[in-house]
Amino acid sequence: MPLTGAIELLAAAERGGYAVPGFNVSNVEMVLGVVAAAEELRAPLFLQFNPANFEHIGGIEVAAAIGRAIGARATVPVALHLDHAPTVALVRQGVRLGFTSLMFDGSTFPLERNRRETMEAYAAAQEGQLALEAELGHVGGREPGVRTSETILTDPEAAARFVTETRVDSLAVSVGTAHGLAGEIRLDLVRELRIATRQLPLVLHGGSGATPHDLREAVRAGIRKVNIGTEVHSAFARGLQEAGGNDPRPALRAGRDAVATMAADRIKLLGAAHQA
Repeated sequence: MPLTGAIELLAAAERGGYAVPGFNVSNVEMVLGVVAAAEELRAPLFLQFNPANFEHIGGIEVAAAIGRAIGARATVPVALHLDHAPTVALVRQGVRLGFTSLMFDGSTFPLERNRRETMEAYAAAQEGQLALEAELGHVGGREPGVRTSETILTDPEAAARFVTETRVDSLAVSVGTAHGLAGEIRLDLVRELRIATRQLPLVLHGGSGATPHDLREAVRAGIRKVNIGTEVHSAFARGLQEAGGNDPRPALRAGRDAVATMAADRIKLLGAAHQA
């Protein structure tokens, strides 16, 4: 089926009270693995490339081509998402290359610069009739593409002003998680942010480090998209190691299958199974 936009996926998640998984991938086998899991469980998904991952695969043009080709032949709704774009120019490039969902990440900038450049990125996304995700506060951690390890929690009052002024379609919030690391989710803060942003779809980055209990409760509190990257890559690496041998093809299949198993577990946990 044709690639889907973020608005449709997030609106359905809001109606259904679940979260859509956003799987960050960096090779074809990972793409095939997460899509296979989504098809098996009839779940929607965001197929995501951040700058570190698409540079590994050969550049944003290659990532977009792979994502469009595999995503468009999937039998469930797939949004091809450009994750953590650090510049408005990259957002514009994502529009041209056929991404159907976009994130501008100005979270490491001073607040005024983040607000100003997010508004520019929103205008660029609107030209392509696409939704824009932004980040306020900062989810740090130790993962390729993370620009600083420092975590700054999202302030509800600042979030209320930010979403009103920028008009973004979803907001990535910092509520205790970290990229590539375990973190306890501040569920009270999630609830405050939902109220402050007038029920805007909230996005949780650093989902790989959160406990199943925290993820389930975060979805109940209003998280509508959860980004998962470290677990995808860890599952793939385990599959390769367990396969061994001199022919890479069986090892790659094992890595793909391990990714599919992990992705299926997360899809169920977020309540996204049988929602497509």
